[in-house]
Amino acid sequence: MPKNLRHIFRSGLIKQRKNGIKTSSQQIKKAHNGKMADYRHIFSDNSYKKHWARAQKFADFCRENNVKKLEDITPNFAQKYLLYERDQHVNGYQGYSASTIGSDALMINHLMIGSEHWKTNQKLQKSKLPGMPKRSTLLAKQRQKPMNSREWINTHPHTYAQYKNQIDTIRAFGLRRRELTGGTSQNGRDGLGDQSLYQTKDGRLFTIVQGKGGKIRWTECRQDLQKEMKQIYHGKIRPISERPKSKAEFRHNLKINQPFYRSFDHNVPTHIHRANYAQHMIKQLNQHQFNGTRQKTIYYCNGLKANGKNRYSKGVKTINLHQNYQIGAY
Repeated sequence: MPKNLRHIFRSGLIKQRKNGIKTSSQQIKKAHNGKMADYRHIFSDNSYKKHWARAQKFADFCRENNVKKLEDITPNFAQKYLLYERDQHVNGYQGYSASTIGSDALMINHLMIGSEHWKTNQKLQKSKLPGMPKRSTLLAKQRQKPMNSREWINTHPHTYAQYKNQIDTIRAFGLRRRELTGGTSQNGRDGLGDQSLYQTKDGRLFTIVQGKGGKIRWTECRQDLQKEMKQIYHGKIRPISERPKSKAEFRHNLKINQPFYRSFDHNVPTHIHRANYAQHMIKQLNQHQFNGTRQKTIYYCNGLKANGKNRYSKGVKTINLHQNYQIGAY
């Protein structure tokens, strides 16, 4: 039984991934004198997964246009696919982004040149086609000035629209990527889920997640995004009285937790959106006036024991709440 294009694409990409394991990208660059792209090797599992995801969409396009064999995929037909993407309406925007179309062109080159159905000089190039989107000039300035959250959103409207809930949740609560999506954990399902969100009687939102090193982390929602978070997670927010009262209760909740999200595009720079959260929370703190004092228990080094280890003594530190202090964000 003849294979369909999906099977052919997948087999070709798997072969390139195996070839990539046997050699290194540095060897390929050296062989090409560093001046020629390589379309016959895939050097990471992540690259293979991305090429395969894009190849499946291309296979659908081929089927819809009655193209059933690799031999029928010509450079002209592949160009039609990129032009088709250019003219699509995605999340209210005209056409796919420059990055998406460029990555699809790379995928097709891997399929066709890697299978030796095309010669290298027949490679597909987005820049050779008319009316293709170009990367924002602001991206080029990143080398001199890192983007902040708002700049990134303005220059990546398609990606922001695709992952809006995830990105805005990070901006609202200052979560790390792992805290949002979860991952492999001995304690259960540790991503943001139906056991994570709580609301106080006065309407303030909090989330509890498993942070770095398995620590329990409570974070408050910033005020300007509170309304949006209540809309996104309507019906999933619990009263603060139901919060876990102990570490054991929190661990129990993780085992029955149902996370809202899976892993998403790692090209989304979650760190700048977390930084945006920290900046807003500092502004919120600056709007409050604090008076009085607070005492905090501290431990300080007080000489050495007979065995040579440090001796620690317990003390009390008085903090004047009216004074300014430098703070850090966990």
